[in-house]
Amino acid sequence: MSLILAALCKDDICVCADTRYVDRKWNGGYKDGFDKIYKFDSCPLIIFNHGNNKFGEKYWSDYCLDYERLGRWKGRNLKWISEDFKGYVQNAVLQQLNFNMKQWPDDYNVRGSGFVVCGKNIQNNILEMYEFFWKPQPVLPGMYPWSGIHLNGFGTGYDIYLKSDLNSKPDKLVNWNAFNRGQIKSELERLFSVARESKKAREREDSTAGKEFSDDFIIKSVME
Repeated sequence: MSLILAALCKDDICVCADTRYVDRKWNGGYKDGFDKIYKFDSCPLIIFNHGNNKFGEKYWSDYCLDYERLGRWKGRNLKWISEDFKGYVQNAVLQQLNFNMKQWPDDYNVRGSGFVVCGKNIQNNILEMYEFFWKPQPVLPGMYPWSGIHLNGFGTGYDIYLKSDLNSKPDKLVNWNAFNRGQIKSELERLFSVARESKKAREREDSTAGKEFSDDFIIKSVME
């Protein structure tokens, strides 16, 4: 359950995310009000998560905080940081996914987890995004560079309410290369609002639907 949009523009990377977490122990199975975007304090770097977001007793953001405190990423390029962070969280992620598959074999929503690392590569001064995603074994985790893609979406909310329209005409919305941070933030807010209205319309037709993401959102940028 999530809707996350990440946009690469001429001077920044901006991420817009809903605030809903899913946990079977909560009444209704979810709660809102969580920050899904982790921003490093001392460098232009953002990490966000989609899919399964809790591994054992720790949320994904706890691993981000621990990794930042290690400091071994300092002075490294973004691809190295992405690969190193993937190795840092991989065992915890796979253990949780294997547990989920045994505990809830028919629930597709607990079978995968992904992380996206966004930042400015200090060695070439280029803004980049790297995604890696784990699926059930024996599928290996993939890693994909997004430096040439200006808008990407993640989560069930994106798949249901935005993906088909944006993929049909991916460049119809904005001139991503020309837009600056402020313009991109406004566009992400607009896209989130479009998805939210579609979700509400679906919920009016079916009271059991429309739970894919929260109505509120948070936006952060790498360079701000």
